[in-house]
Amino acid sequence: MTKMEDERIARYTHIHKLFRKSLEISFDIVVMLFLFFILYLTVYSIYLNFRLTYKVTDPKLLIANILVTIILIETYRILIIYLRQHRVSMSHILEVGIVALVQKLIVASDFKELDALKLFAIGGLLFVLGYLYTKIGGE
Repeated sequence: MTKMEDERIARYTHIHKLFRKSLEISFDIVVMLFLFFILYLTVYSIYLNFRLTYKVTDPKLLIANILVTIILIETYRILIIYLRQHRVSMSHILEVGIVALVQKLIVASDFKELDALKLFAIGGLLFVLGYLYTKIGGE
């Protein structure tokens, strides 16, 4: 290759690097906006949990709200890890999925809304997520 071709290739890749860097920065800004929104929702959820503690008529509602708070905290943690490392840990995603399924089962614990097929599907999904968590959690 001649020197002129090397300069042309170098400039061309420089534009790609610049474009990729600007996209990464803009995506980081979007993730930070999500972080502030989740932080607001978490604080509000904790506030609602304290209010429900004194007025609770059904403990199922309080437990479901506490699980929603845990889901929000885990989601916040996933986004913080993404901002630091620019990758997401699969074990954290599985934790959120397991807690979300348990929260769904607690909210619908009267099981009037869920028929047998939906219960088996949720049970199977919970089993698969638990199995994957035990396999991936060791990393």
